[in-house]
Amino acid sequence: MYHYILFDLDGTLTDPKEGITKSAQYALQSFGIKENNLDKLEPFIGPPLRDSFRDFYGIDGEDTERAVAKFRERFETTGIRENQIYPGIYDLLHELKEKGCMLAIASSKPQEFVHIVLKNFDIEDCFSVIVGSEKDGVRDKKIEVLEEALSQLRKKAGRRFKERRTLMVGDRKFDVEAAKELGVDSVAVTYGYAPDGELEACRPTYMADSASQLFEIITGEKSYYRYKDKRAFQKTCEILLPLLVYWAVQLIVYNGLYVLIGRVFPGVFANRSQLSVWLNAFAAVASWPVLAGFYRTSAEGDTSHVITRRKRNRFKRDFVLVIAYAVALGMGLNILVAHFRVAELSESYVQVAGSQYSVPLLVGLVIYGVLTPFTEELLFRGVIYNRIRKYFPVPLAIALSAVIFGCYHGNLIQMVYAIVMGLALSLLYEYYDRLLAAPVLFHSSANAIVYLMTKGNAFGEKGPVLYGLVLLAVAAGLSAWYIKCFQKKMKRR
Repeated sequence: MYHYILFDLDGTLTDPKEGITKSAQYALQSFGIKENNLDKLEPFIGPPLRDSFRDFYGIDGEDTERAVAKFRERFETTGIRENQIYPGIYDLLHELKEKGCMLAIASSKPQEFVHIVLKNFDIEDCFSVIVGSEKDGVRDKKIEVLEEALSQLRKKAGRRFKERRTLMVGDRKFDVEAAKELGVDSVAVTYGYAPDGELEACRPTYMADSASQLFEIITGEKSYYRYKDKRAFQKTCEILLPLLVYWAVQLIVYNGLYVLIGRVFPGVFANRSQLSVWLNAFAAVASWPVLAGFYRTSAEGDTSHVITRRKRNRFKRDFVLVIAYAVALGMGLNILVAHFRVAELSESYVQVAGSQYSVPLLVGLVIYGVLTPFTEELLFRGVIYNRIRKYFPVPLAIALSAVIFGCYHGNLIQMVYAIVMGLALSLLYEYYDRLLAAPVLFHSSANAIVYLMTKGNAFGEKGPVLYGLVLLAVAAGLSAWYIKCFQKKMKRR
């Protein structure tokens, strides 16, 4: 556990984007430079202002001081209030203080502004030491700020102070490099405003995506330890309640529509298999508002829009890879099922399959390639997996959610198939930082290709086993790659 924690302010504890970028925009306009895209001014968040104006826009010498003055002209009156604290930071700081940690601020922002921001969010009392820069350029470099903050911490802590128990938390390379130079460990938070690749290149001791991960790094306690005293029965009820509610909604809507349609259009009962497919589809859609409510209370939102933007970009980059993974695993498993005639062992499976393929191709693709995957992923990954993860470590959460997903499908064949698919779905969900689009795309791709191939009798009465084994080998390779990348990612913490 670390006892002495130094925090950067902008991009680490608070999100000052609006205030800083608009003030930078205002200063640049005085030089005839128009920049309408505030995202392009994000590099001003963190480094000393003089360096930013020089490095990004070539403003040097006396013009630098004029640019800084224009920046502060707007920032002091308006920009300083255009700020917000990151989710979880308020509780993190108070929890660390209660545990006996000595906290400090080491910011490149002028010290008087630092005090204003901390008071605005009612967190100033959490810090034993508050150090910023001076408006006249004194203590303008991050190394100078951190050196002064460490000096004051040493004086306050006295003989108890130990460098090995000291940690610098920041969002830019300047924080990490200053910590290295002074011989203390560092955490780079990824939800700040560092350009892509900057934090990995400067090699901090740890990296964190959220306040909860910061808590784990600083204290050495896993987040789920907080619930170790909660009874197993309470955890089970909380995890399975959404599934029971979903089943109840399905039952009410399905049977309600069945009775209503039977009275108004009694002729539709001539094809009960198709009617069942349609009713299940309507019942699934009817459950969306309920599941959306559970999702809002179960899923942990992104710490910042920067995190959201980065993980969406990563998912877009891997879009084809996710589809390939889904096709390989889905088709490989189904080819083996067809080859070994496993379906014949389960009468209920045959009945379910017969019902699913009784509708026209386009209808089946919409229902089983779009509606069903979205509904099941919203429930099983968006709600149930997130609730399991609250109480258990990630590997166990992945396994438990896959088992629940398998049991939901009823008959033995679908159960085994769903458990295997559930493991892959939860792995993807975790790898892409719990972006729901990832498992939805995987589930939709797998369902669509299997539906197409089965409807067209592509597997035949006895599927080509060699093709199935090759596809499963590809899926196994991709699984191993995702696991390796995920383990590497976890080691950063």
